Amino acid sequence: MGSFGRVSRRPTALGEAGATLVDDVEPLERRKLSLLNGSHSMLAYAGSIRGRQTIDEAIADPACRSWVETFWDEASRHLTLPASDIANYRAALLTRFSNPRMSDQLARIAADGSAKLPVRTLPTLRADRFAGRIPIGCATTLAAWVLHLRGLGAPVKDPGAATAQQAAKDGDLPLAVPAVLNALEPGLGSDNDLVDAVLRQADAIQSQ
Repeated sequence: MGSFGRVSRRPTALGEAGATLVDDVEPLERRKLSLLNGSHSMLAYAGSIRGRQTIDEAIADPACRSWVETFWDEASRHLTLPASDIANYRAALLTRFSNPRMSDQLARIAADGSAKLPVRTLPTLRADRFAGRIPIGCATTLAAWVLHLRGLGAPVKDPGAATAQQAAKDGDLPLAVPAVLNALEPGLGSDNDLVDAVLRQADAIQSQ
């Protein structure tokens, strides 16, 4: 578990047991939220729409694997850890995700996206947009979530998403996407370039 986010500020026997001992846990927590949790959310929505049931099935899907790698590239740009640490973490995640014995159910991970996406996906999206980039990986997660709220893939279990779910069902996708984005974060749906990217990725998720 130490490789994926168990940390300690105190030099104790935990270090001998495999825990990572650090003075500042924030960079490691951000890495876990972005790379592990963020890609879990993407796979939960996009993978289940594509008929997958578990994380290992989803990461074996070439399209899903490509979208995850794209998202990881985006998130990695904004992490403060050494590049070698990030690369090793990504490789360890692929090994973990590909293990069928983990049996991580996409339907379970898909729950409560309205609370998860603001901390797992939006920080990377904001940072990339501030830098003038269109984060296609983030747009893929948002597209899959909109489709999820429209009834595709895993069942919706998200008490906090009532407004977003209603927006998702009101009209065609070109109308629904900006409305859902605004429900997730006010003003997000006014970013026309982002909205266009989300629409393109919604088509890609459904067509491959």
